[in-house]
Amino acid sequence: MHDAGTDTDVVLAADFPVTGRNEGGFVDLAPGLNLDCALWQTVAPVRDPAATTSGDDYLEPWLAEVAASGRTVRAVLGYCVGSVFAGVLAEKIAARGPHAPRVVVFDPEMVDVPTVHLQFGRVVGNMTSVLTADEATGLSATAERLAARPGIGPAEFAADLYAVFTPVGTAALGRAGLDEDYAGELVTLVGSFMAYLGVAAGLDPRPGWARATVITSGSPRSGLNRMRTAPGVAPIEVADERRFEVEHRDLLRTPSVAETVAGLLATSSRTRP
Repeated sequence: MHDAGTDTDVVLAADFPVTGRNEGGFVDLAPGLNLDCALWQTVAPVRDPAATTSGDDYLEPWLAEVAASGRTVRAVLGYCVGSVFAGVLAEKIAARGPHAPRVVVFDPEMVDVPTVHLQFGRVVGNMTSVLTADEATGLSATAERLAARPGIGPAEFAADLYAVFTPVGTAALGRAGLDEDYAGELVTLVGSFMAYLGVAAGLDPRPGWARATVITSGSPRSGLNRMRTAPGVAPIEVADERRFEVEHRDLLRTPSVAETVAGLLATSSRTRP
């Protein structure tokens, strides 16, 4: 987690930021929040998606760091799949008392097979400068085939995608001139992202989301927009929703979004017991 500020409160932000992605991140949102306390962003642990990791094991290091700091969590923010972790973290922090943090999530996503498929497609898309056209097409075709298997679950799908990606990605990064260690780190980063998705698939953020303010973009395939039209997804209850007609990728770097969230967090600061 990243520390900034000296107040006894802290705002947590859950995301999986990587250099070069085209979506805005909390580093873009933070300057417009005008916080008088620290903003800590979660750092996803290095995990192999094929290894079994419970949600509690995955979350505990973050919770332990907050507890050891002695700070009061004013709010928990989450972006996209990070909203799953934000909802669960907020409930666990509230259970440990004495204050329930405000929850603000941006285009929250429940993780299902289509979510993993979409996110893997973005990984492949971000690597078009090093993948050949045949490699990119092959990865996309394999992902389509794996997603169509009867009974496939999101965690299993994520692990299988990483197994397919590893040799292709390693070869592509090697051709690009990266040394073996650095190429290995980048491939492992993709594995940790697949694990992040797989763990999120096993968590239930709905209790936390039920008291959340949701910031919704205008992108039909993101957040509540997608879940409201996806077959088999139960209605998602939220406390409040603020809509902005911007693309999903621009949500965290839109000044009017930052202004709205700053108001929410300032209210949290004034009303916290």
